[in-house]
Amino acid sequence: MENENKIKVALIRGDSLNSWEGKLWGNLDPRFSVSGVCSKRNLYDIRKFNFSVEQLATTSDNFILRNYNRFVNGIFQKMNGLEKLLKNFNIAHTAEISYYYTLQAVRAKKLNPGLKVVTTVWDNSFGRFEYNYWPGFKIPPAFWRKKIMNNIKEVIDGVDMFLPVTKMSSEMLIDCGVKEEKIQILTPGILMEESGDVMPDRFGLSGKELYFMVNRLVKEKGVYDVLYAWRMYQRHKPDGNKVLLVIGKGPEERNMKRLVFEWGMNKSVMFMGVMPNGELRHFYRQAKALILASLPNPLWQEQFGFVLAEAITQNCPVVSAYSGAIPEVIEDAGLLFTPGNPVELRDCLLKLDDAAVYEKLKSACNRVKAKFVAKEFRTKLVEIYNQLV
Repeated sequence: MENENKIKVALIRGDSLNSWEGKLWGNLDPRFSVSGVCSKRNLYDIRKFNFSVEQLATTSDNFILRNYNRFVNGIFQKMNGLEKLLKNFNIAHTAEISYYYTLQAVRAKKLNPGLKVVTTVWDNSFGRFEYNYWPGFKIPPAFWRKKIMNNIKEVIDGVDMFLPVTKMSSEMLIDCGVKEEKIQILTPGILMEESGDVMPDRFGLSGKELYFMVNRLVKEKGVYDVLYAWRMYQRHKPDGNKVLLVIGKGPEERNMKRLVFEWGMNKSVMFMGVMPNGELRHFYRQAKALILASLPNPLWQEQFGFVLAEAITQNCPVVSAYSGAIPEVIEDAGLLFTPGNPVELRDCLLKLDDAAVYEKLKSACNRVKAKFVAKEFRTKLVEIYNQLV
């Protein structure tokens, strides 16, 4: 009976319901009842949430179905039965203006007139549906563009509140025709698991100066730029006390290890695999800096970079490529270099050895991390929900 009086929120994320974002809804407010909604083949572990999760069949579950709907029907992640499910909710909180489940949530208002739709927006790639998003065509087919743009227009008209995570995403929404009164920038909060101390000597790193990158080991994360920059940096600082920790897994791992071995850098580069969030928290605290070398492409650029915010909240400065929203996220708590330029990345690492520069970065972390406080995120989110319902 008590649950019936609560405001019911559906957190809808297609195949991408994840813990680093989703856990912010875990202890939202006693007046709200939160349920996750995701694909039957969700990309991330859904067992870590302290709220229920409903899994629906989606067009993303099957390779052939996914690509047919994407490139013929202009449908990205349709969730079967979502409209019917939302009859029992007060708020549908979706993501992005291009995902079909956001359009489904808007159309669910016909079955549930009291439903309010809130949409988080990470996307900052302007106009990507207008040019070369359809493989093999220099000009995307007109019928396809018309379908996509009609869907986006319906979403823009029907969503009650857009929550871009950055100013850059906000500007994209305005360019798409969203009224400014329907936009509130909401920076994600950062929650990291608590765990026992992880001592450096457990990995033979006691007394070492640690630098690290935390990302999938894929080319678009600039992993080779990091290795080349590290090799150049080591030639300037051959003291044997500096170690680059590579945290993550991915298709480039084998080739990266080959390079490190051939360069004779096994002692200065360590591959750590995937690390639990709680352990990672302690490494952030012990590291000299986090390195993120994302490479933008015509259809995507770094939208936020949770690892950047995580590092800053643990007072760890960052060295990052100038891509997408990264400058907005890190402000002056890090150093920026041109994407794909390992020489500039090396120069940033050399700057970190200047004690005055480094102390300014550490001091900036203390200031910048205030915008990533989870409690503040929840307070603002609850205010937005209350305004709507």
